Amino acid sequence: MKRIILSEEETNDIKSQHDDIDRKLMNFLLRRYKVEEKKVDDGWDNVKPLIVTVYTFEGLPGYGFNTFASKKEIEKKIIEMLHENDILDNWTYDLDQQDPKRVKTIKTIRKFLDFILPKK
Repeated sequence: MKRIILSEEETNDIKSQHDDIDRKLMNFLLRRYKVEEKKVDDGWDNVKPLIVTVYTFEGLPGYGFNTFASKKEIEKKIIEMLHENDILDNWTYDLDQQDPKRVKTIKTIRKFLDFILPKK
């Protein structure tokens, strides 16, 4: 059996890809999201009707998004929702880009979106 020896750089790269996410935040988002498909129109002649997938959050009325929004827009909406409902502690939009708490929060939101949104 061959042993594979990884350099320190490769080890750090692997660790960075599997950085811990904020489990509490992830569980909060996963427990509250709801998916609903809505027909926008009934179709025209032999054309398939347009169906939109709408994602909402239980207990947080007014916050949601659909599949037509970009991931960046959805990410901003989720951050806004978490901030306005005091779910994130002392969150400010002016945090340094490399602040560990900000990075962890953004990674968590992106993992959540990767999990729930359909692959294109």
